[in-house]
Amino acid sequence: MYYLFIILYNMIITSKDAIEFIGFNHVPECNAWVDKHFSYYVIQYAERGELDLFVDRKPKIRLKGPVVWLTYPGPYFRFGRRDGGTWNHRFVSFKGRLPDSYARSGLFPSSTPIIEISEPLKFSEAFDKLISQLAVSREPAFRTIHLLEEVLIQLTEQPTGTQPESEAVTRLRNITAKIAKDPTVEYDWKRIARETGFSYPHFRRLFQETFKVPPARFMILKKLEKSAAMLREGGKKTDEIAELCGFYDLYHFSKLFKKYYGTAPGQYRRNHMGR
Repeated sequence: MYYLFIILYNMIITSKDAIEFIGFNHVPECNAWVDKHFSYYVIQYAERGELDLFVDRKPKIRLKGPVVWLTYPGPYFRFGRRDGGTWNHRFVSFKGRLPDSYARSGLFPSSTPIIEISEPLKFSEAFDKLISQLAVSREPAFRTIHLLEEVLIQLTEQPTGTQPESEAVTRLRNITAKIAKDPTVEYDWKRIARETGFSYPHFRRLFQETFKVPPARFMILKKLEKSAAMLREGGKKTDEIAELCGFYDLYHFSKLFKKYYGTAPGQYRRNHMGR
């Protein structure tokens, strides 16, 4: 009986009228300007960088990553950069009976459409898994819906209210922003700790508390993000990308890439080319 229930539930929530995925992408250096009414739901995520947001005729809001803003049917949205600046942008869009129910229940929290992300690496990882799954197929598979709901659940779990950020954490964010722009440089963490006024054990502990990963893993994740962007762009062989992103051989790169993105680099390129 339980298995019959699961089969019926799966058929209902994965039907085309229940949910349709419209678009998705990850643009590390986005400089777009969007000006429109949306007839569907979108989770917009700036992992880093800044942009302007206007909703209807309300005053401008300056968004600073890591932050999510939600766009949805009803209001008129304008957002982006017009000054040549960029931000790291991910988005996924969808519509249907299931997203309507998310909005009614608060799982798609349109009542608080701007949400600061307290753990950007964790949130980025969940978002990337969803994007990778959609690259394989936009069909509303049970796994795809589960990954979407994981992203939405993380949004509802973000702390409410903004606590003043300590000077130490601000210094760390400045360091990680620099690393994220060019993760292929070999960084001496002990030297960085000294230059920012920390002992290395304190630096490592504060980094782990702030970003939920140790410094070395942060570097690997940023290298993988850069390699994924290069795979989507095309023009270079996989072994060239591995070398340019600082991986010591193709096997090591492929193993780490598949562990993080759930698919091999070559398959990822085929799924994402031209998106």
